[in-house]
Amino acid sequence: MTNALLFISVLAFATVWVLLFLQWRQGRVEEDKSVDDYTVDDKKNIVNSTLKQLNSHADWEEDDGDHVGRYDYQSGHFTLRISKDTPYVRLIYPFFFQAELEKIELVRSVCNDCNLNTETCCLVYSVNEKQGTVDVHIVNVVLLSEKTSKVILERAMKKSFYWQRTFVTRFSGLKEKSQRSFNLDLEKSSADHERELFLARELEMMHQEEGPEWHENSENPLFLRHLLAAAMGLSDIVPARMTITTDGETIVLEDTGSILDYDISSLLVADQNFKHLSAVVLLNYYDPRNPVRQRHLTMDFEQEGKTSKTLYYRVTLSLAPTATMPLHDTENTERRRLQTSVLIGHDLTPSDKQQEEFQYIWKEALAKQRSGHADDMTDDEKLLIRLQNPNYGWAILHGKALYQQQRFYESLLILESVFDHLQRSFDKRGLSGQGIFFDVCHTIGSCYMRLHQYKRAAYYLQLTIPTRNLNYMETFVNCLVNGHDFRAMNFIDSFLHELMAVTGEEPTEQTSPELQEAVTFVAFLKRRKAYLLVQLERYDEAEKLLKHLLNDPESSDFALKELAYIQRKRGE
Repeated sequence: MTNALLFISVLAFATVWVLLFLQWRQGRVEEDKSVDDYTVDDKKNIVNSTLKQLNSHADWEEDDGDHVGRYDYQSGHFTLRISKDTPYVRLIYPFFFQAELEKIELVRSVCNDCNLNTETCCLVYSVNEKQGTVDVHIVNVVLLSEKTSKVILERAMKKSFYWQRTFVTRFSGLKEKSQRSFNLDLEKSSADHERELFLARELEMMHQEEGPEWHENSENPLFLRHLLAAAMGLSDIVPARMTITTDGETIVLEDTGSILDYDISSLLVADQNFKHLSAVVLLNYYDPRNPVRQRHLTMDFEQEGKTSKTLYYRVTLSLAPTATMPLHDTENTERRRLQTSVLIGHDLTPSDKQQEEFQYIWKEALAKQRSGHADDMTDDEKLLIRLQNPNYGWAILHGKALYQQQRFYESLLILESVFDHLQRSFDKRGLSGQGIFFDVCHTIGSCYMRLHQYKRAAYYLQLTIPTRNLNYMETFVNCLVNGHDFRAMNFIDSFLHELMAVTGEEPTEQTSPELQEAVTFVAFLKRRKAYLLVQLERYDEAEKLLKHLLNDPESSDFALKELAYIQRKRGE
């Protein structure tokens, strides 16, 4: 009896354990299956429940069959994308960093560096061509379940914040290192920075205006009298006062001899190193040819880098114009604003050997280029030839990126230099090379338009007319009209006559994209002509044209506003 009871007890105990094991097993199976079998709504409910635990809330919308939720967590704006074809949920931390388009190589380098060490996330970038920027995002792919969603989602967001800080830190460090690098793509850059700086600066000084060697040192300093005579032709002036400002401190000199014999390197250099980043000097002087008027010359001194042997600095000299007098016309040479900039090298060691080395490399590079042995050039020789005849492709892209960022002055500084180079060899270029030239002209003209300097803009934009590029022609017409140029009406009529011979007076349905583009441009020209007629108070002609434009859907709003304006003016 006892054995029977014991047997029954053991059997019952084993049965209970088997049932528990089967129940646990079934639960695990069901749980494992549920991860793969979650519907979009299941995953959405899990996300909503998890975000509620994290004191957050998502706003959902549908995008091409996917459910996209946007929410804020701590200081970040996140996006979740749930698709029906995958059990995974994509967590995106978008637009956490933005850089200028010309820094795209640095962005790519830092993204690659970070991605080598990430766990489940990936740093990616996208290009915003309209704004001329590069945007960086962090993408996580996570597998959420009812029991693990909070831990996994919270960890993924914390990692996003971590890699955001890491990216910004590494980008800042890399950007600082590349500030004076000729090529921002550090993966491609092979030239040593100091060596490149030496060759580039020496080449620039060799091509400066006639004057001193533009090298000086502590034993043979460059005095102010030498700088004024060589850079500005001011060899016989009488100084009255010189004011020197560095780091907020001001010194005034009034002795003529002390001013002219002032060691200019002492403004930035002391103890064989730079002591100041910049300095500003204001010189008041009298010209013996007109001793009554006092003239004012501003000199700006700026560091331009250093090597182990030389400190380079730039001096920009600007002479203020004089006021117009009854006996002097506005174009008198005395009134013209004179400005120049020179690069000077302060040698830390005797400069003879250093300059001899440069001259030797330069002559060897020219000789190999002329004889067709460019493949035999050393890296230094190739660098000098590249600096002398640079590849302007990067400069054009950089200038256009600055234009897209609305940094018009900076864009002009680059693109006008490219224009000067391209126009010298225009006839030798093929069609593609000439096309690049016209594109540069259009961008320069557009910059000047945005700065409301329409006369300058018209010069560059008119150069593009022979291309018959409708975009170029539209910009040119806008420039003439906005700048109140008397030629605007003649050009508009000329373009209309030329294009309407192709499109017809009353174009109907057009099948050719080129022809449709021409029709759209004709409508633009008619709107501009109507605007001009109204400005010239030729209301009858304007009214006739505007009534015709009422039939054009793209022009009807404009026509109604202008017709209403004409009615108001006639009623006054």
